[in-house]
Amino acid sequence: MSDVSVSQLVGCLKGWTLHNRTGILLVSPSWLGREAEIATRLAISFEDEREWVLRQLAPGQQYLEQNWNYLISKHLDGLACGSRPDGNCTLVANMDLLLTSCGADDRNLFWCFLRESYRPSWSLLLVFPLETRRLMTEGERSLWTEP
Repeated sequence: MSDVSVSQLVGCLKGWTLHNRTGILLVSPSWLGREAEIATRLAISFEDEREWVLRQLAPGQQYLEQNWNYLISKHLDGLACGSRPDGNCTLVANMDLLLTSCGADDRNLFWCFLRESYRPSWSLLLVFPLETRRLMTEGERSLWTEP
């Protein structure tokens, strides 16, 4: 979807016609930390994955399980099921922080499952830094940009 504007992508995600209602927004460093502003401009909800995780920790818990299945089943599903997003879409920031802690095999499984099988309750727009070479292979990136 490289020729699609962000607002067009959000429009597609909000609709019920897509098989996969998860999108990826790659942002330049100047927009990192300003994800809530992006969500406001797009008239969608915003969730900071880092803050969401901190709210989920049990008292005294110091560590998180980090693998692709846990990121999907606990983090993304928790976000998607626990929110009632504006416009049926939530922009999710800081997912890269958790994905960075996973090994390469888990990251590849995460991307594959997210692209091919994941069906959230609400559409999700995941924000990642433009330079995601460590988090996403070029081959995977091209699969996400196909129409």
